[in-house]
Amino acid sequence: MAEVGDEATGLQKEKNMRLRFWFALLCSTLAFAKGPQRPSNLPVTTAFANTDASDTIADIQSDALGSYFDGVDAVTSFLTTNGYNGIVWGDWQFGTLNSATRKVSLSFANPIQLANGGTAIPNPPFTTKNVTAHIEVKCTMFGLSMLTMSANQTFQCPLIVHFFDTNSYEYRIYMAPNWTQPPTPETSYAQVSCNAVAADNSGCNDWYIDPIPGYDTAGNRIPGAATGRLVFFGCSACRGNTKVTGDANEGDYSFRFHFHVTRP
Repeated sequence: MAEVGDEATGLQKEKNMRLRFWFALLCSTLAFAKGPQRPSNLPVTTAFANTDASDTIADIQSDALGSYFDGVDAVTSFLTTNGYNGIVWGDWQFGTLNSATRKVSLSFANPIQLANGGTAIPNPPFTTKNVTAHIEVKCTMFGLSMLTMSANQTFQCPLIVHFFDTNSYEYRIYMAPNWTQPPTPETSYAQVSCNAVAADNSGCNDWYIDPIPGYDTAGNRIPGAATGRLVFFGCSACRGNTKVTGDANEGDYSFRFHFHVTRP
């Protein structure tokens, strides 16, 4: 009887081993079929100040409803996995395009006339208005990553503002001297600054995004103003689709802003 029991036990062990083998094979097959898994976007909190460090009114502000949180009120606010040069979590992206409640305040109160270096007669859709918008930096285009910045380190990166007026007309503001097509060489980059690094060594967790600073006559650094070109992209939602092709240059403008981005 003992031999029969031992034989049964051996058969059961062999059966279990076969089951584990086929289960492992199934799991590996499924993993191979799915391919490498992309990490998730890294949520951050975004705040737009009403003034810059010199108390000058900002041209890009919040809607006066407080900070923006990723996933709240259909807001997107994260370090994206989809960076250039294969860099993950290197660029900040923010948007209210799908939000019914949150917007961004934009002002075109500071146009740059042709005589002062503008590239077209300024033709803004409004002076100041709350609009749905998407804003992002593109540091990874230069092989730079916001997450891996050290404390007090600064980068200069392209910044793009994509927004829709209330009539569904679509626009972009380019602050990218040598990146866009057609080129916008008269514009200026934004400056990204890392204020602090996380205690767990997971990377920078506190940033400012500002115009590149200037200097006063005594050599002291002062808040600057970025130059951005406004481009009209038409109205894909309008009847007949008034999509514009080519360089729909609506003029250059000075923009002051002070963005504060934090993890989480």
